[in-house]
Amino acid sequence: MLKRPAVFLIALFICAAMVDLCEAKSRRARDIDFYKAAIETARETMWKTVAGGFCSGATVAVADEGEIVYAEGFGVADRARNRPVDTNTRFNVGSTSKMFAAVAILLLVDDKKIALDESVAKYIPEFKMKDPRYKDITFRMLFNHSSGLPGSTFYFGYETDDKLHKYLLDTLAGAYLKHAPGAMPIYCNDGFTLAEIAVEKVSGEKFVDFLAKRVFKPLGMKNTGVSVGEANVKNTAEHYDISSGKKHPREVVMVYGAGGFSSTASDMCRFVNSFSPYSRVKILSKPSTRELLGAQPTMFPVDKLRGPMLASAFGWDYCSHRQYEVLGLQVLAKSGGTSCYNTYIQTVPQYGVTVVYSLSGLVPNLEALSRPILDAVLRCKKIAVPEPEPVLKPVEAQPVPDELLVNEGFYTNGNGMIKVRFDKENKKCDLVPLAAEKGREASPLLSLVYNSGYFVCNENNTSHYFVSAGGENFIAQHKIPRSGVDGLRYQKIRALERPKKLAAELGGKKWLVRNMARHVVTDCDMNIADSTTYPQLPGYVDFQGIKKIESPMYASIAATAIRDQAALELIGVKDETWVKTGALLYSPADKARKLIGGVNRVVIKSEGFNEWLKAEKGAIVKFEKPPAGARIIVYAESRVIYDSAAGGEEPPANVSGRGAREGAGASLYVPGGSFIFFAGNAGDMFKMAAE
Repeated sequence: MLKRPAVFLIALFICAAMVDLCEAKSRRARDIDFYKAAIETARETMWKTVAGGFCSGATVAVADEGEIVYAEGFGVADRARNRPVDTNTRFNVGSTSKMFAAVAILLLVDDKKIALDESVAKYIPEFKMKDPRYKDITFRMLFNHSSGLPGSTFYFGYETDDKLHKYLLDTLAGAYLKHAPGAMPIYCNDGFTLAEIAVEKVSGEKFVDFLAKRVFKPLGMKNTGVSVGEANVKNTAEHYDISSGKKHPREVVMVYGAGGFSSTASDMCRFVNSFSPYSRVKILSKPSTRELLGAQPTMFPVDKLRGPMLASAFGWDYCSHRQYEVLGLQVLAKSGGTSCYNTYIQTVPQYGVTVVYSLSGLVPNLEALSRPILDAVLRCKKIAVPEPEPVLKPVEAQPVPDELLVNEGFYTNGNGMIKVRFDKENKKCDLVPLAAEKGREASPLLSLVYNSGYFVCNENNTSHYFVSAGGENFIAQHKIPRSGVDGLRYQKIRALERPKKLAAELGGKKWLVRNMARHVVTDCDMNIADSTTYPQLPGYVDFQGIKKIESPMYASIAATAIRDQAALELIGVKDETWVKTGALLYSPADKARKLIGGVNRVVIKSEGFNEWLKAEKGAIVKFEKPPAGARIIVYAESRVIYDSAAGGEEPPANVSGRGAREGAGASLYVPGGSFIFFAGNAGDMFKMAAE
């Protein structure tokens, strides 16, 4: 039996605990009421996105003063099991993973094991390029996207694949830089994979393990790790095709530093909050935090632009938003997109305010979803936010100054060629797509009127201007909607005095990929490519980007300020001329075997190249079950109408990181002009009947 004083002390302790509990409940109730407007905005925004058909599920989290004050899930994570999205549901976070690579390198800087302005090649002996300037690439250049590396050497898959480091290094060994290191910020995924490799070399640990020990565990990020297809976590947001409703295998992304992690909105908030002065756990030193949050200018003459430049930050998309900057607020943002998921971060470090959301689907304007929530949180705190953009009348056309007429000519944005054509009589500038056939011109893509130094598109209220820098000419967009920064949109391609020709005619041709891994997520533009030449611009070929012909067998990158470019090389394979661009090989589509009536058999030969059939006329095709791990994809008019990895019955749960289902057979109508893709191991045989 307890003595009376002891009983009294216990009772007092219980009362105190009850008071603390009541105060905690009261504080939570007060917080919910305090953030009511922001929570309502977040719910309306996320439900509108789910109900609008952009995604199956979504999650959002909001932090204030370094603490998560709201988190919620929306929609369904798994339809068959009626499992809703909750705050612990994982999504692939895509390029927001780049901030993990940035922090990992800065941790090694804090450890005094590297310096930001040292050569990356010093730490990665296997990193070599044909272009000797690669030795001048520093770690800082990887994060402000100014390295000059050509592009994105990786793929999204349905299986684990530990060869992507070698895949990148082998590709770079045969490549040249787009531009001098440090010259300009052009978005580049490969720089972050190099950073990942460097972390492993210097730390002696796997990149994922290094982050788990130095970042995830200290910050309590219990639901963060490798991509959903590799992690095989039960509480995952499955991805469903928007048009067909079919469930896709879980996506594997194994370039971790460039975009290969999965997480929750709450965990991503915990990570970003660690950079604010309110954070109880600091993983970076103050100098490294300043580097992470500060501007990272390149050698591009910013005085040529009329606003801050896109991507001149340490991994972020931007580190200053003009509309907030005039109000004394620094806003940073990072977007992330894969083939199946979107994630977006916006943060105001000085107040410890962060908004993060993820979707199992894709939306066209990521900031359009986070911005209303961010503004709502700031309003709750009585902090001024930018006023809504005013509704403007169409600007009145003014005469185009004669000195601007020299900008007429051919330009590219990486997705084709245009001609800039001035119309002085109507006081405008037309951007006209180049058509390959007989040099004809199409209808204008955009018609811009000149007004007060800008060329304005009244239809979408965007402003553009011409820029000359480093011997190159560009069209820049002013105050890109939502971000408020300026960006280079088109680069001028000069007509050549002595144009050269390739040994093979590439104009108007179609090409089929031959070395695509069998587990890669479907990409129509990558697997079936078009090559184009323009009579108006001899000496160039457009094959997944405009290239300048240097010799009968080689064409170099012509668009040095456009992301994800690669040179082109003609090679001889089996009495055919194939194209090599970047890491990929293509054979001419007109050499593909024809689908015939009756039984067709296709065998993957010893080289392991992908095989193709072309259906010259429509047919009902019955595919037998493909060999284990093999793949069949049917393309009709540049879209996928069947994929054995994601078609028919629902794929099984991921086992050992494998997402591609073993797949039963299928019957479907294959329209005339379709192509059928086969991938597998050497010796795999596919059988199908066409009628």
